[in-house]
Amino acid sequence: MYLTPAAVSYLTQIILVLAIVGFFIYHSLSQRRLNETASVGLLLGFFAATAVFILLLFFETASLPARRLQVVYLENTAVGLILLLLLQFACHFPNLPSKRKWEARLTLGLSALYTLFEAGFALYRFAALRQGLVLFRPPWPDYALVLGFLWVPLVFVRQAVYASRQTRTDLERSAGGRDQFGLAHLWRPRGQNARAARFFALVYLLPVSMSLVNLLRGYRLIPASLYHASLSVTLLFSLFLFAIVYLNSLPERSTFMVKLVGATLLSLLVVLGVVSWNIMPAYVASYSVPSPEGQSLRFTPNDAGGYNVAATPFHFERELGDNLGLADTWPETDSVPLDFAFPFYGQTYRQVYIMNDGAVGLGQPIDHRTIQYHYGASPAIFPLYLDLIPQAGEGGIFARREADKLVITWDHVPAFQAQQTTYTFQLTLRRDGVFEISYKDIPPYLTFRPDSDPEDDIWFVGATPGNAAQLGATRPLPQQVDLADLPLVSGPQGVAFDYYLAFRRQLHYLFAPLAQLILAGSLAILLGFPLLFHVNLVRPLNALLSGVRRLETGDYTVNVPVQYADEIGFLTRAFNALAAQLGDLIHTLEARVAARTAELDAANTQLRAEIIEREQAQSALVEQQRELATLAERERLSRELHDGLGQVMSYINVQAQTVETMLDAGQVEPAQSNLQRIAQTAQDAHADIRHFILGLRAEDAPRQDFWETLRRYLRQFQTTCGIETDLSLPDGAPLSAFGPVVEEQLLRIIQEALTNVRKHAAASRVQALFSFSAGAVHVIIADDGCGFDADRLTGESPTVAKSHFGLIMMRERAEAVGGQVEIRSAPEQGACVLIHLPHLSSAPEGDAQISDLSGLRLLLADDHPLFLEGLNSLLTARGFSVVGTAPDGESALQQTRALRPDAVIMDVNMPGGGGLEAARAIKAELPDTKIVMLTVAEDDAHLFEAVKSGVSGYLLKSLDANQFCELLTGLLRDDAPLAPGLAARIMSEFSRQAERETEREDRPDLAALSLRQEEILSLVAQGLVYKEVANRLNLSEKTIKYHMTQIIEKLGVENRAQAIARYLSAQK
Repeated sequence: MYLTPAAVSYLTQIILVLAIVGFFIYHSLSQRRLNETASVGLLLGFFAATAVFILLLFFETASLPARRLQVVYLENTAVGLILLLLLQFACHFPNLPSKRKWEARLTLGLSALYTLFEAGFALYRFAALRQGLVLFRPPWPDYALVLGFLWVPLVFVRQAVYASRQTRTDLERSAGGRDQFGLAHLWRPRGQNARAARFFALVYLLPVSMSLVNLLRGYRLIPASLYHASLSVTLLFSLFLFAIVYLNSLPERSTFMVKLVGATLLSLLVVLGVVSWNIMPAYVASYSVPSPEGQSLRFTPNDAGGYNVAATPFHFERELGDNLGLADTWPETDSVPLDFAFPFYGQTYRQVYIMNDGAVGLGQPIDHRTIQYHYGASPAIFPLYLDLIPQAGEGGIFARREADKLVITWDHVPAFQAQQTTYTFQLTLRRDGVFEISYKDIPPYLTFRPDSDPEDDIWFVGATPGNAAQLGATRPLPQQVDLADLPLVSGPQGVAFDYYLAFRRQLHYLFAPLAQLILAGSLAILLGFPLLFHVNLVRPLNALLSGVRRLETGDYTVNVPVQYADEIGFLTRAFNALAAQLGDLIHTLEARVAARTAELDAANTQLRAEIIEREQAQSALVEQQRELATLAERERLSRELHDGLGQVMSYINVQAQTVETMLDAGQVEPAQSNLQRIAQTAQDAHADIRHFILGLRAEDAPRQDFWETLRRYLRQFQTTCGIETDLSLPDGAPLSAFGPVVEEQLLRIIQEALTNVRKHAAASRVQALFSFSAGAVHVIIADDGCGFDADRLTGESPTVAKSHFGLIMMRERAEAVGGQVEIRSAPEQGACVLIHLPHLSSAPEGDAQISDLSGLRLLLADDHPLFLEGLNSLLTARGFSVVGTAPDGESALQQTRALRPDAVIMDVNMPGGGGLEAARAIKAELPDTKIVMLTVAEDDAHLFEAVKSGVSGYLLKSLDANQFCELLTGLLRDDAPLAPGLAARIMSEFSRQAERETEREDRPDLAALSLRQEEILSLVAQGLVYKEVANRLNLSEKTIKYHMTQIIEKLGVENRAQAIARYLSAQK
């Protein structure tokens, strides 16, 4: 046994896994859980199989090639047993669902078949080995091994989800709610078992990765040393984490000392394992064997049936002969047969088989796999045996055959594992049985790598007779010699100088003390640390726990002795103080409860008084609000009843008196005619009242023509009141002069004016004249009645105002839609009611869409709620369709995306990016949407920035309502609504920009920059930081940084300082 770094690492794992197995056996027996659940037995079996596997790995890395083969044959059987037990443990942890028993049986059967296959194939390989044949394991079972280990974490994942679902709370079960999605159980598993299963799945991704590494090693894609290093570290951490997670999942309490000792042992093993890998490179670099370069060895047959080996003067045939075209064809052996009679160990062979790996077979080709077992079973000469790859170099393998000799030359052939290193050596076979080996170009010092395959470096030099009649264990081994002891005599068993064996012996001398230190240190931790922890940690903790238990039983006089002045001693003192304080609190509890109760009673009394007071205040406030709402509703009802029912009742009163007079005069037929009109009017009033009370006035009824409705009302007024009416409209009066709200209010005003004429004017004729001017309509209701003194209406007392309730409502209705009412009259000169209202601008001929403002869908955005509400009311009253409102720029952008309005009316200064930023974003996404900016003051910077952003208009909040709406209707004609005076300022600014463009042509250094970029650069050159520039230009800081990046690229400079210097030089 010869130790290597990998062997030392596996030794640490053996110690750890044996400690885990021993603890679990002790724990199971002490807790009587060995036969309680299947998972415990499966876990013990898994760790035991893992211990066997790691022990085999230890012997593999610590043995020479022949013994190593016997160990390797058993490894995959142990791996299959590990996979079988691990899959069954995964299926049974924390328990096996009844509906998953078929899966557990299926995995058991498949893993058992794999294990039996590996065991059977191992027996077959042992039988072949007794015949001198070395069989390599085919790579396809490794794929099954990868799939098996990949299935383990998947089973753990499913078990984690199942365990989490089984631990739903009682509240969730009683509520009957739906269970959460499966992935949610993995993200936040419920219960310790579910968390442990999830962690098992994560831990065993490491063995899955190692099965992939093993697959790569089978195809020689990674060296054996890397495989052993990664496998040793992975197994060490996986085993420890697995054991700790399982201990934490147990329902009974696990001791802290076990975890602490385990962590200490793991730390020691990891440190010493890392030490073994760290000291290895320095030792390997210092170890070197003198190269045989420039030497020639002659092997002469002797009477004993062997060869005498002696050094001869160096001789190298320069004429190489023919290139044999040999190549490395792993896993098969590439060899070329040549006819040449050569006596060798008492037999004459007619053919010579030349290999690429520095070997020559006699009478039969050499299987490179059999060389692993005592240098092979075929007669062969090994001038310099190592893994070579001729096709990777410029040289090759040559042969020159003469009558009395055969010269075979390996000329500058690279090594497979170090292709930058080439070897040149020559073998000369003579007819009399003498052969010579000459070494021309060999590295001056031979180096070796531990834990790699022997043929990765120079393995050995020598000759083996094969002994076909003595196979297996009865075959004598070649004589081990040292070329430094030449000349020497060998016997018929063969001769070999093993460089690899010498290196392993030297390596063993280095690592043997380290292995002894690991064994001694592990024994000290496993035996000494528990005693040390018991005295210094466990015993004080147990005393503290005993005091806690006494406190739980109600013994508040407990006083735990402080054993050491450490953290546990501090906790003990704190516990004693807490117990004493708690006892004092309990003993004085009644007095403190009584005092506290009195305080609470006083507080409750005061609180009840405050609650009663607040309830009274709240009741008074609610009553006031109710009274105000009642007054507001009463005022609204009075308006409606006055305009509708009051006029009807006045008409019925007058007509009833007329009928009474007619009947007294004997005029029956006229009286009946008046009675019929009274009845019809009463029925119409009844229907109107019913609609009003039941709220059945359909808002979605088709809109009627205003002019036709007015004509119909005037005719009805003339018929019922006997007063001649006349409607005068100008030529080309628009069909839709008002919005729906304005039409309703105007009709009510005219109705009230006609009622006043009927009641007070004693007129015979009344006229309704309409005239239109820019943005307004003027209505005149004139009669030829008695008139009155209009000056009395100005400054009248409340008593007089009550008698003119109708006039007050006329003014209120006009003002509600942005108009006004004027009364002109004089005694005996009739009366004139002048109504001034805004109206919709006339549309171009054939443009039906513009004729109705309700088709223009508006979105309003302002951060002042009162202004936003007032603007909404104004535009709605004027007939515009307001589809939404927004309090800031970001909300305006989102609402525009969702509602797709025709136009957005937005304040310049708002939070959430500001109106200008929102305008740029809206125009970028929805270029067809029109934007009108609002502002309080005329700021040129905001104005020109808005125009550059693509807005359609710019209005001041201080504009008159009629002028505001008139300018806004320009959107229907694709006009740009601009406040007075702003258009001239925009033209002036464009003129200045044209001048700046002319100046820029004279400054070619800045010609590549846009006007905005030059403006930004000028402000930066003045010493302003990006945030100040952004505030000055009403842009975001990110936009300023973007422009500065573009400026630097366009000017071809490296930084901002150079850009400023270029700008200042251009200004000069």
